[in-house]
Amino acid sequence: MNPKEFNTEKKKRKWFRVLLNKYLISAVVFIVWMLFFDQNSYMIHRELDKEINELKHDRKSFSEKLEKEKARIEEMKSDSTEIERVARERHYLKKEDEDIFIIEEKKVRKQVEESQKK
Repeated sequence: MNPKEFNTEKKKRKWFRVLLNKYLISAVVFIVWMLFFDQNSYMIHRELDKEINELKHDRKSFSEKLEKEKARIEEMKSDSTEIERVARERHYLKKEDEDIFIIEEKKVRKQVEESQKK
């Protein structure tokens, strides 16, 4: 065996020993376990971060809606006709001598489509 072959063989054995080192194997297994399989894995944290960002966005939109509703409440406190309008449109309230007719858009559209077919 010439010295060049001996050195090549020695290098192969060295890498083989390094790769089979119990500490290296343990570290690789630990890292893989923590990244993918553990309860606090990287993947779970990524999903939770996405959910947190969605909740922050929802919180912002709900805050904006809340501000609009507060402004609307203030408007209704100052204007009694606005209260009456909301009561009639949203809650279908009426005066004693009035009759309310509720027309649903779906039924109207259906009737219009049927009349167009004829």
